[in-house]
Amino acid sequence: MRVRSSLDDGALTAMDQLMFAMAVATDAVRAVGSDRIEIVTLTRGRICFQPVDISRGEQIARTLGCNSPLDHRMFVPGHTLWTGERDGLEVQVRSALRQMVVR
Repeated sequence: MRVRSSLDDGALTAMDQLMFAMAVATDAVRAVGSDRIEIVTLTRGRICFQPVDISRGEQIARTLGCNSPLDHRMFVPGHTLWTGERDGLEVQVRSALRQMVVR
């Protein structure tokens, strides 16, 4: 189910924006499976997912089209935040910290 092709901030009220974000989040959870998502946080312009199993975060991120990783090595525990866009909203998925590749 595609909710809408894009988000038009000028035409939607704050309530409409939140309802739209909830619909996009619901669609995304269905795409990856509700049993794989522990926490969903949303604002009018952003949705963040935390998987039940953080080691599966990258796989979930790629399923949702999140292909830009940001490694947070200074946090304890460290993690990688994958970002992308879905239906005009920024989507973030938390995952286990990627391992550095030394060549």
